[in-house]
Formats: sequence, structure tokens, C-alpha cells
Amino acid sequence: MQIFSEQDDCPHRPDDDPLWQESSLYCWHDRKAGLGGFWRLGQEPVVGAVNSCFGVFTDEGLRFRSNVTGVALDPADRGERHMGWGPHLRVEFDGHADITADFPDCEAKLRFDDFHPRFDYHAIAMPAGQQLGGAAHHFEVSGRMTGRVRIGDCEIEIDALGYRDRSWAHRDWTRIRGTRWWPCVFGPDLTTHVIHLADPTLGRIFKVGYVWRDGKTTAIVDSDVIVGLESDALTPRYGEGVLHLETGEELRLRCDRTDGIVMHVRGYSAVETIGTAYLDGREGFSNLEVCTNATGGSAPPGLAVGSNNVEGFSHR
Repeated sequence: MQIFSEQDDCPHRPDDDPLWQESSLYCWHDRKAGLGGFWRLGQEPVVGAVNSCFGVFTDEGLRFRSNVTGVALDPADRGERHMGWGPHLRVEFDGHADITADFPDCEAKLRFDDFHPRFDYHAIAMPAGQQLGGAAHHFEVSGRMTGRVRIGDCEIEIDALGYRDRSWAHRDWTRIRGTRWWPCVFGPDLTTHVIHLADPTLGRIFKVGYVWRDGKTTAIVDSDVIVGLESDALTPRYGEGVLHLETGEELRLRCDRTDGIVMHVRGYSAVETIGTAYLDGREGFSNLEVCTNATGGSAPPGLAVGSNNVEGFSHR
């Protein structure tokens, strides 16, 4: 099984494909401090564009969200060891990820430290010779997010469970009709990760995943995931899953929602549903990303119930 190196965290040289993109994603939740967040940064250096969705929230209802798609990529946004979006968002790669956010109503200085090696989970979870679209070079890691966040006038120190994602490859956002991307982190010893992807070019629902437990990875060979949606047909209220492992073991997983952040990128809209995961008496961090787009619409959603779909500082 391939283990990606520290250098693989750094920006990569693109080919000449206009759909080549590189992304770095982070999600986290500190239940004790009452603050969670999400950031996905996607850069398209061939066409010179940036896609970014950054959001944080508190249990008391403070919210901040910034979402842009297809805005100009400044040469300063990419370097040998950093990616960013203008003066607002930046991540430095140096064996871990140091994230800085700078907005009038929200600031953050955060560090993500990995719980386990950057392994190629496709080699474990995928059928031989198959890959998810847009994920030819891809690793995902659970870990811990620490640091400080200011939202409005409220400053909070966090020590949160979290999850991150790195990919660099061709990606066509128009292919996706439905997504269930569901990482759950219970601590350094246990992570579950489930993907359901509806792609009409495949003619099926693609289901893959893995469990990281006590230093070992185990493939999820089949899974059943149910999502309870609000009346906006967009925002999950809860999720439930039955995971069938290659060992024959069956795990029953569920999550609730503390808050949701709407991400819109290149016509793809999804809610990052951050809350608490429950498995075998343990509680942890959950980010259930849900896209429901059976008819292939591309406009950003106009109304959300239970998730943040507005720009800037707001109250839930």
C-alpha cells in the first residue's frame, strides 16, 4: 500500500488539462468548546481559477461563511509549500497544515496534525483497477485541529477532532448527481469513512469506504446510508449507516447535526453537516456531506433550513 510523503502535501505541477484541479479540505468540531468549521480550497491553475468555501459556527448560533467559485487565481496563491485565496485564506504545509483565515468578521489560526500515515485508501477500499472520478491522486487523514478562532466579537480556543482531504487530478463537477461523503473520527484509534457517489456515466451508485482501527485499515465492501432531509431538500438533519466490512463484521453508525455549511463549487452544491457521530457506545466527530441533484441542476441553492447559505457573519 502506498504511503504519501510529506512532499505530496505540497502543491503539484499540473498537466495541460483545463479540468485539472488541486484541493485541500479540512473539517472539524470541538464539542467542548462549542465550535466547528469547514474549509475546502480548490485551485485550477490551468484556467487560473479558485474555488473556496470556508465556514465556522458556534453552538450558540454565531455563523460565518465565505463561498466563491471561479474567481481569479493570483500567482501568489500557490507556492512550493502553500495554497491560498488572496489575503483571506492560506494553508502552509510543513509536516502538518497551518491554516490562517483573515476576514473582518472572522479570523483563525489553526493547525491540523495527522493521526495516521497518509495512506492510499483507494488501494484498500476500491475494487481492483477502479478509481473515483477526479481522485486519481488522493489521500484522506483523520487528526486533530487546534488553535484560535474569532467569530464576530467571540474568541474561542479549540482542540477538535477533524478530518482532511488532499487531491490533485482531473475533476468534472458536472458528472455528480448525488454524494454521501461521510468521515467520522472517534480518536487516534478509530475512524470510519464512507462514500456513496451517483454518477450517470457509471450507471450505478458507487459505494466504497474503510475503517481505521487500532493501527489497521479494513475495507468496507458494502454499506447502506440513510439521510433525513429538511424540507429544503438540501440540509440533512441526521444520518444512519450500516457498514459491512471485508472481515464479515457489521457496524452501525449514526450522526446528528450541530450545524451545516452550504458549499457551492462549479455548479455542485452540497451541505457539510457537522455534528456528533455514534458507534458502539462511542461518540466522535462527524461531517456528512450530502449532495442531492438527480436532475443535474447547476444554480446555487436559494433557500436552506438548518444550514448556512449566506455570505459573511450571521446568527442561526
